[in-house]
This record gives sequence, C-alpha cells and structure tokens, in this order.
Amino acid sequence: MNIKKRKLLIGSLFAVLVCVPFGVATTSKILAANPILQVAQARSAYNQYMRQGYTATRQRNYRRALGFFQQALQARPGDRYANAAIRNVQGYMRGRKTLIGFVPGKPGRVRSAASRGTCFQNADVAIPLIPSSKEAQHTTKDHPTFFFYIPKTSKTVAGLEFALRETPDSDPIYKETFPPVGEAGIVSVTLPANQPALQADKEYYWNFSMICDPNSRDLDVFLEGTIEVMQDENIAAQIQETSKPLDRAVLYATAGFWEDAISILADLRRQNPNNPEIQQYWADLLKSVNLEQVTDKPLLPCCTPQS
Repeated sequence: MNIKKRKLLIGSLFAVLVCVPFGVATTSKILAANPILQVAQARSAYNQYMRQGYTATRQRNYRRALGFFQQALQARPGDRYANAAIRNVQGYMRGRKTLIGFVPGKPGRVRSAASRGTCFQNADVAIPLIPSSKEAQHTTKDHPTFFFYIPKTSKTVAGLEFALRETPDSDPIYKETFPPVGEAGIVSVTLPANQPALQADKEYYWNFSMICDPNSRDLDVFLEGTIEVMQDENIAAQIQETSKPLDRAVLYATAGFWEDAISILADLRRQNPNNPEIQQYWADLLKSVNLEQVTDKPLLPCCTPQS
C-alpha cells in the first residue's frame, strides 16, 4: 500500500471514530434539551408496541403479545391500557385452551343489593353481567348496552326499571320502566340513540330494579354499578383492521373493554343460537369472571320501553 492510500485510509478511520460518537452525543443532547421531542418519541414507541401487541393477540401469539405490551408499559409507566392488556394476555397464557377471557383490575362481585321480597321461587338472585363490582366497566360506545340475569320468580313481577345518572345522587339522565318477563334469562338495556351520548373519560352510575310490589318499593331487587366511556386510538385502529366479530371480541376483552366484548358475543348468540363456537366463546368469557352459572341461560327479548 502506498503512502497516499495509507493516509487516506487513516483519515477515513479517524473521521468515523470522531463523527459517530459526536452524532450520537448530539442527538442525545437534542432530546435532553427538548422534552417535547422526548414525549413524542415515547408516544410513538408506545403506540407501536400496543398495536403490535394487539396484532399478536389476534394471531393468538400470546407470549409475543405480552412482550410488546410490557415494552409499551415501559414507554408509558402506569398506563391503564397496557396494564389491562398484560393482565388479560397472561390470563390467556394460564388458561391455555380458553378462547376469550377477562381479568378485572379489581376482582369482586355484588349480587342483588336489596331484599328479595316475595318475588323469588328458590334461592336464585339477579346478577349483573359485569366483570367486577369494584371498578367501572369500560366501553368505547357512547350508547352502551347493559346485561342482567333475571331468575325465576314465584309470581310475575310488576316491571323492570333502569336508570342512569351522572352522580350517585343526581336526577337520572335516562330512566325507563320495562314490561316484566315471564321466564328466567338474560335481559339487556341499551341507551337509546335519541338520548344524549355519554361523554368520554367520565363515569356514569346505573341501577336496575325488579319491581316485586309497586306499592312497596323497598322490596325491589336492586342492582347498581358504574360504566365509563373510553376512547383509545390503538384499539380502534386494530378493530378497523379486524373483520371477524369473534376476533374483535377478543381484542376488546384484551384491551379491557368488557361491554364491547360481551355485546358482540350476545349479538352473535342471537343470530346463531346453535353455533357451538360462538357458545364456547360466550361461556369462556362469562366463566373468566365467575359467571359460569348463567352461561346457558337464554337471551330474552327485552327490554323495550313501555308506551
């Protein structure tokens, strides 16, 4: 090698040794000096990991999904969506053969919260189909649906009543009485489209009553709980890319949106009452939150507002 070529090579190596660390250091200084860029970078990484996690979940690759959701949580510590996804994916990994499941952040359930009066035939009680009574159920819909199991009664109840409030003690923003049902089963109440949409990131309080005696409302069977509308761009993007309703239900359950998941499965059950796959998804979801006693109960044609 001649002297000229040797000098050229040495010069090139020197340039690499000097410029690469300087570039890295310069980039680090720019990020350190600009918190807006740091936030944007963390947000971009978080969104990427969450979407990759949902994609892996849809593909039933739960171990890979867990890794992505854990990376998302590192990018945004304490994030509710990442935490919910981690809980639910770990539930899939433990359940092995479970098609769909839901792990509440705060497990616990309250059944009928008032006297059973003379309505009931046996020791059955009314049950809200919610994952937990210790935290609000979450939904992406501003006109959500609420599900309740009604047991067999010794006599026909006078009616069913549903009310939705902004605070526990405020006047209802929606209240309706429905005709009684003549058999045990699951009823659903959907906030009508002509009612004001629920606001995002706000908890609402609902109560549901079976009116045993209209002249003695203290004998009502009374259920109560909360619901919160939440919007997340990452799950919304994944849902748009997912054509199969069963896969959508899995994604919603993984993201912590109980109301969306159970509503999809209830609709599929009504449309395909004898489909064993749909029945299995329905049973798995309810069993995951200790509602196995109502998995085989019929979906009743209720509730339509009385005129």
